[in-house]
Amino acid sequence: MDRRQFIKTTAALASVPLALKATVGHAEEDAFWKKIISEHDVSKDYINLDAGRWGIMVNPVLEEFIRRTRLITQNSSYYARNIDISPELGGQYREENKIIPKVLAASLGVGEDEIALTRNATEGLQHLISGYNLLKSDDTVIISDLDYGSVAREMEVRTKRDGVNVFKIILPEPATYQNIIDAYEKALIDNPKTKLLLLTHISHKTGLCLPVKEITKIAKSRGADVILDAAHSWWQMDFDFTDYGVDFAGFNLHKWVGAPLGVGCMYINKNRIADIDVRAGKGGEDSTNINDRVQTGTMNLATIMTVPTALKYHDEIGIKNIDRRLKDLRNRWVNEFADDDRVQILTPQDERMHAGITSFRLKGMTGRAENSQLCTTLLSKYGLNTNPQSADSGWMLRVVPGLYNTMDDIDKFSAALKKIIA
Repeated sequence: MDRRQFIKTTAALASVPLALKATVGHAEEDAFWKKIISEHDVSKDYINLDAGRWGIMVNPVLEEFIRRTRLITQNSSYYARNIDISPELGGQYREENKIIPKVLAASLGVGEDEIALTRNATEGLQHLISGYNLLKSDDTVIISDLDYGSVAREMEVRTKRDGVNVFKIILPEPATYQNIIDAYEKALIDNPKTKLLLLTHISHKTGLCLPVKEITKIAKSRGADVILDAAHSWWQMDFDFTDYGVDFAGFNLHKWVGAPLGVGCMYINKNRIADIDVRAGKGGEDSTNINDRVQTGTMNLATIMTVPTALKYHDEIGIKNIDRRLKDLRNRWVNEFADDDRVQILTPQDERMHAGITSFRLKGMTGRAENSQLCTTLLSKYGLNTNPQSADSGWMLRVVPGLYNTMDDIDKFSAALKKIIA
C-alpha cells in the first residue's frame, strides 16, 4: 500500500481495541487452518517443532517486509529525512512511524505514550531493570530458575552496582496454580525487603505460565514492584494485559506476532515513568517521554514498518483461535504420554498454566549430553527439530508447535518418541 493507504489503514486499526474473533467451529477447522498453514513458506526438509526461538513470517508479511526493504534500500536516508525538507517520499518514515505505537497500544489496551519500540524483549527488560531507580542498598530483588538467562543476570548486576540482594526461587515440580503462588508469597515473606520481582509470564524453558495477576497483587501489597517478561505470551495465549496490574513489561514482536526479526516493545505505566531512569544521551532527567528510557541505536526501518501488517494478520485469525490451536497441537502429543511413566512432562496440564510450549525429559535423563543426543536423534533419524533447555532441576527437550504445523506433524513426533523409548 502507498503512504496514504498505510496511514489510513493503520490509523483505523489503532482507533479502537482490536476485536477478538469468534472461535472457529470444529466443522470449519480443517479448512480454516489449512489456509493459514498454506501461507507459511516453511522448509519441507524437516518438521520444525521449535517455534519458540522466533516466529515464521506468513507470506503477506514477508512480501511487505521485502517491499519495505527495497524501498528503504533504494531511498536510504532520504526516506527518513525531515518532512519539511522533502515533503514527498522524504519524511515518510517519520510520519508512518508515529502509527506503530498507536497500533501496539491498541492491541495491548494501553496508552501510546506507554509504549516504546525496542529490538527485542530482552533489550526492553534490561533497560527497565537497569533503569529502575527505587532500589536502595540492602533491598532484595527476586528471580526464578525459569527466567530468561540474560534478563535474570541483569537483575544480578544490581548486586554489584547498588549492593542489593538477589533471591532465586526454585519453582516446584510438578507445578500447580496454587503452589506457584505459594512459592512467590513465601519468598516475599522470607525476604521482607523485597522491592522488585522479575516474573516470566511464559517460560521459554518449560512453557510454564505463571499466575501473574495473583502474584502481582501479593507483591504490591508488600511494597514490591513487578517487571513482566512477556516475550513468549503475547499472541501465544489469550489474556488481558491490563488486568494483571503490572507497571513494567517487555514484549517480543518477532516471536508470536510474526513480525520480522529484530523488533519488540517496552511498556511503562505513565504514572511510573519517573521510576525508570532516562538513558544517557537521550532527554533531560525530568523527561516524561518513554522513548528517552530506551537507547537502541539504528533499528531496521523495514522491520518496524512491517509490524502493522503482522499484527493485522494475526488479528484476522483471532487470538482466541490462536490460543486454542496452539493448545490443541500441544495436547495432541502430550496426551499420548500423559500416563507413560517413562516420559516426564514438565508443564502442567492445567490450561491456565500452559499455551503451546511444553518440555519433557525421559525418566532419569537430566544431563545435557543425553538430552542433546535425543534432540540429534529426533532430527537426524526422524526429521523433527526440537530444542534442549536446562533449569536447576536438569536438562530437558522443548517442543514448540507453530501455526504452520499440522496435526500430522505432531503425530509424527509422537510416533518417533514412542519408537525411541521402546
